Amino acid sequence: MRGYGGKFVKIDLTKSKVLVEDTPMDLMKSFIGGKWLGAYILYKYLDPKISPLSPGNILFITSGPATGTSIPMSSKISFFFKSPLTGIFGESTMGGNFPAAFKWVGLDGLMITGRSEKPVYLYITPDEIEIRDADHLWGLDTEKTEETLISDLGKEIEIAEIGPAGERLIRFASISHGHGSKMRESKAGRVGGGAVMGSKNLKAIVLHPYERKVEVYDIDRVKEFSREFISRVVKEPSKSGIKGYREYGTPITVAIAHGDSAFPNHFWEYVETPYYEDLDPDLLKEKYYKKRLSCWNCPYSCGKYSVVEKDDIFKGIEVKGPEYETIFSFGGNADLADYKAIISLNLLCDRYGVDTIDMGNIIAFTLYAVEKGRIKLDRPVKFGDYESILYLFQLTMERKGIGDIMAEGMKIMAKRLGLEDIAIHVKGLTLAGYDPRRLKGMALSYAIGTRGGGHLRTTSYAYEFKRIIKPEDTSPEKVKFLVDIEDLFSLHDSMIFCRFARFVYDWDFTIEILNALTGFDYEYKWLKEQANYVRTIIRWFNLNAGMKPEEDTLPPRFFKEGGRKLDGTEVRITREELRSMVKEYYRLRRWGEDGYPRERIML
Repeated sequence: MRGYGGKFVKIDLTKSKVLVEDTPMDLMKSFIGGKWLGAYILYKYLDPKISPLSPGNILFITSGPATGTSIPMSSKISFFFKSPLTGIFGESTMGGNFPAAFKWVGLDGLMITGRSEKPVYLYITPDEIEIRDADHLWGLDTEKTEETLISDLGKEIEIAEIGPAGERLIRFASISHGHGSKMRESKAGRVGGGAVMGSKNLKAIVLHPYERKVEVYDIDRVKEFSREFISRVVKEPSKSGIKGYREYGTPITVAIAHGDSAFPNHFWEYVETPYYEDLDPDLLKEKYYKKRLSCWNCPYSCGKYSVVEKDDIFKGIEVKGPEYETIFSFGGNADLADYKAIISLNLLCDRYGVDTIDMGNIIAFTLYAVEKGRIKLDRPVKFGDYESILYLFQLTMERKGIGDIMAEGMKIMAKRLGLEDIAIHVKGLTLAGYDPRRLKGMALSYAIGTRGGGHLRTTSYAYEFKRIIKPEDTSPEKVKFLVDIEDLFSLHDSMIFCRFARFVYDWDFTIEILNALTGFDYEYKWLKEQANYVRTIIRWFNLNAGMKPEEDTLPPRFFKEGGRKLDGTEVRITREELRSMVKEYYRLRRWGEDGYPRERIML
């Protein structure tokens, strides 16, 4: 199938019906896979007004032509659905070994609809697809779920599952993979895919490939490009980022963001941390790291296996992580200056199956509201106190007291409690650890993100930290740069490439690889235009789902309050600065000044 597995599968859980079709190659030629294909499927087949937790929501899973091949950093798979957290386009990507196994069992797309009457899991091999009983798995955390399935089915399987958070329909529940003994943990963490699976009574998806093989158009060129990638990385380790990722993983960003006054603290009051000595990535590396961990076929090895060995309440805790975003959300934003405690919370989030960015942000939001006298709880809580943070986490996981509304996400929580003036989110998605008052490319990225306030659609922060673009710049030239990067990454998200290869897979190299995999003879002009078309498809889906163009903005606090540095000075952004960038973004996308595309979508 030249870059593809060959099968498109549709599963109706209400009817317990499985339909296996040949992959429609004309469709793949136009939409490739991953993000582009996911956008097509949701726009064409899903009612944008549907309740995200109803049986009618689609859970669409897809890989891309690079997945499972020898091309480095292509072990990614994406999940698409209407988000229960934001109510708009839901997209979440997972690494590990599950993506390659998805291709190796012959799948290019898996569309799941309906709701089973009782808990089930899917068992998929190259020869069969079964809907199996999961009563014995319901209620188990992610580690125990994987341990049970591996015990039942063998070590050759790869699993994507939900934990108790997904079962309890916590709106920022994740889809998890590689927990427990395999230590290849990865999550489709953001926008609530775990809650969608929970709403369908779908506990897990199990893949059992027989061989590691994907047919490609030109195997010799694919091998050549794989070698070329390694050559580029070795020749320019600083540019590619591999040195920092292999040595520190993503926590190296703590040093970078703090040093550049972009590291949020005390629920977005500060942009530098007074606890840097306790959150120094060198401390994490020296005291807790035991070995590197990688997704399949990845030389970056950004994952780190961390163990707490000190003889206290945290002794013996083991986890893959913590990642930068977890350190930001529980460390900086909640003032928790203790890596042992952060590692413990990381493990709890992993076991329950919940996004650490949203969870940490929502706990910090609650602490901030208590500190400001806006809400009262049954017991005292405060910033920087592990027991307070653990208490709020447990309430959320159990949906008890204030935890029941915290489980609904920050947007709903803020609206119900009258806290919208202090909440920090865009379109319902809490922000990642890059302060947009300092990094103004991130201000635009958060404001116009396809799924709300995510950081990965442009990763503007990476270009701003390297001064490829200036952090304070809000010019049309900067917006044009970010639109081009967003288009390139949209293509990457369709192939699917890891975002950390951003400085290696440029347009030309990406197109050469795509053509060697598929034989379709793509050209830059067409791919660039198609990237804009797909962005417009997603825009219309979100508008039809009820999103308003005036939501393309930042939280009110960012315009009212400066981000405070430790020396007392501030970084600021104005509404006018952001609005000028948003208007230029609209223009470059060929949308009207009102934020509505001029082009109607006919699929």
